[in-house]
Amino acid sequence: MPGAFYVPALLPMPIIAVVALLTAVLTVLAMARVKARGAMYVIGISWLRYVMQAFHTITYQPLAAGVSINAVGTIGFFIAGLAIINWRNLALKMMTPFYIVIAVAFISIMVNGGELSTMIEALTKYGFLIVVTLATYSGLRNTQDGAFMRLLLWAFVPVVLLQIASIGLNIGKTAETAPGSTSYIGGYNHESIFSVMLATGLAVTCLATKLNRTVQFGLIVVFVAGIVFANYRTTLLAIAPLLALFFGMSTLQQFPKRDRPLMICFVLVLGMMALGFASVAFTQRFQDFTVLFSGDVNLIKPPDQYTIEETRLFSGRAKIWSMYIYGWSLGSPFQHMIGLGPEAWKGVFALYAHNTLVNQLYEYGIAGVLALLFLWGSMLAAALRVRHPQRATLVGAHLMFLVLNMATMPMWMIEGNILYGIICGYTLYLLSLQGSPQQATPHTTTAPARPRQGAA
Repeated sequence: MPGAFYVPALLPMPIIAVVALLTAVLTVLAMARVKARGAMYVIGISWLRYVMQAFHTITYQPLAAGVSINAVGTIGFFIAGLAIINWRNLALKMMTPFYIVIAVAFISIMVNGGELSTMIEALTKYGFLIVVTLATYSGLRNTQDGAFMRLLLWAFVPVVLLQIASIGLNIGKTAETAPGSTSYIGGYNHESIFSVMLATGLAVTCLATKLNRTVQFGLIVVFVAGIVFANYRTTLLAIAPLLALFFGMSTLQQFPKRDRPLMICFVLVLGMMALGFASVAFTQRFQDFTVLFSGDVNLIKPPDQYTIEETRLFSGRAKIWSMYIYGWSLGSPFQHMIGLGPEAWKGVFALYAHNTLVNQLYEYGIAGVLALLFLWGSMLAAALRVRHPQRATLVGAHLMFLVLNMATMPMWMIEGNILYGIICGYTLYLLSLQGSPQQATPHTTTAPARPRQGAA
């Protein structure tokens, strides 16, 4: 992430190249088996993006006019997505919140005199989120027996293999803000990006149907262990609601309805025990929460009033948020409403906001925050309306994404767009199964019925 300072720890390039070549074959075979265009697109771009990030020493470099290979790739992903999705699905009523977010961003860019390159970058990310959502939706509708989600898991093989290599070779990454804390992230550039990839794999595993239970539980262990080794506490916290709802509902569904109240109590007790174990196991990583809840610190104040000790809390996030909020407050009344424009923080702050809503406030103002909350709330509400055995897991996936956004910025990452696009696409798919024409079908104009021949 821009502005962060880390000790580099790169895997040998031959290892990355071999993993990329081997997994490319597996991914192509998976795409051939799934057949549906939307599903092929999501599998293909997920694998390609994850591998491109592994080659970050190359893909982060400017290609032409200051534009990196990653940026060119994102534009290519978006254009390819537009070519494969059913454009009629753009008229789905549930897509309206996405368009409101884009409209607010466009207005902010125009009013603040943003550059063309900045406009393209900002709008392309939102457009990419839309095409991933609709590609996932159509891919699920056009494949049988849950094959899409099962085959999508192949896209995460390079991520897992590269992390195993980094652990085996003891090639970790030490953050300067947390001395002695090592993250094994497979030679990738940043813990947040890497852990979001693993969280996506975890979500796909939990949502996959007709997957052998032993294999499913084994993959869950692999992804959770990977997140632990990645050592990014935001993601460790975020996966808790997904795991709790997945295992809770998986357990309850094995018992008749009359026994479920007792089992709910039992699951709650196990959950409390697991939480207690986690708090002991990760005491050092989460000791900042103990300090915060002690009542001895006040973090709601101007950034220049922070003490050295307070600045260190949550890896400096609290002070960063204060800097952005007070920076936004110094803008004009109109900027309070529509923000200072995308990427306006660059050249002003050394670090990105580490919170999607705080960043949204600074760049797109109150209107931007409300638009984003409307998007998240609409999709979460849609998941709650689903009448399907996977509803609890789907809700857990939404909650996981929301928690991630509170201390990092997956909405700002292409990897985060893939994660949220899959979750939203799955939400639209489950709604469509129950025949919800007002929420999960395109707007249509109903033609008047023709009178039967002979009718008066």
